[in-house]
Amino acid sequence: MRIASYHVHTNYCDGANTPEEMIQAAIAAGMTDVALTAHAAWPFASDWHLPVSRYAEYLEDVRRLAAAYRGSIRVLAGFEADYLRGITAPDVSVYGTFAPDVIVGSVHYVPGKGPTPWAVDAPADLVARGIEEAFGGDGKKAVQAYWGAVREMVSSYSFDIVGHLDVIRKRNGTLRFFDETASWYRRELAETAKAIARAGKIVELNTGGIARKAIDGVYPSGELLSLLRRREVRVTISSDAHGVADIACAYDKAREAARVAGFTGLSYLEEGRWITETFPMDSL
Repeated sequence: MRIASYHVHTNYCDGANTPEEMIQAAIAAGMTDVALTAHAAWPFASDWHLPVSRYAEYLEDVRRLAAAYRGSIRVLAGFEADYLRGITAPDVSVYGTFAPDVIVGSVHYVPGKGPTPWAVDAPADLVARGIEEAFGGDGKKAVQAYWGAVREMVSSYSFDIVGHLDVIRKRNGTLRFFDETASWYRRELAETAKAIARAGKIVELNTGGIARKAIDGVYPSGELLSLLRRREVRVTISSDAHGVADIACAYDKAREAARVAGFTGLSYLEEGRWITETFPMDSL
């Protein structure tokens, strides 16, 4: 059975291990495909992004390793590129000069009323502080702004995979800043599924929240996965691993979430195009 992760980090950004260590871990886990996707916010960088001065070095390193491990695993070079309106975007017009094999588009920051955007994937205390500073403590406004940013990103820019789609759930178990069963929230999910389908993007079932013990299930939630299935959105599984121990974390759980939502297979990148392979009969 083909096993892939198109969203993996190394010590070129905020990962704990070298690219070669992550590739070796992927081989040991039985993976057939792995994409190393450095956090990117071209032409800017925080302390957890790939430094602008190291883009060429990073890509050269990954491509050297791809050649070295050819025959054992398919290694791809890519980016997890941030979307922050007016600042940076995950688009081939931005990253095309680097010729990445794959671009994951993610929303980590959402602008609000103040000068500092809300960091949605931060420790709980910083998430709470951001809601207060950027949205006057109004969790509903913060969440609606997040989903609006996701829809802007998928509708306006050319990239492959939507990263950790409902990552705002990560700290909701602790902070309870929105109700996932509320009608307004469910409308946000439905509108987002529609936008993703129109844009033809791939959505990842991301197990990173499980690996970091922040949430029990994958991103996206079961409800959102079902909405995506009804819209015939294609999905893949990625670990969002930041260390070798998590390279294939909770893949059984992710495959089961896909099946429960009605998916019959997963999508894989093959010679520059996305193909869908059905689940083996003995795993259904």
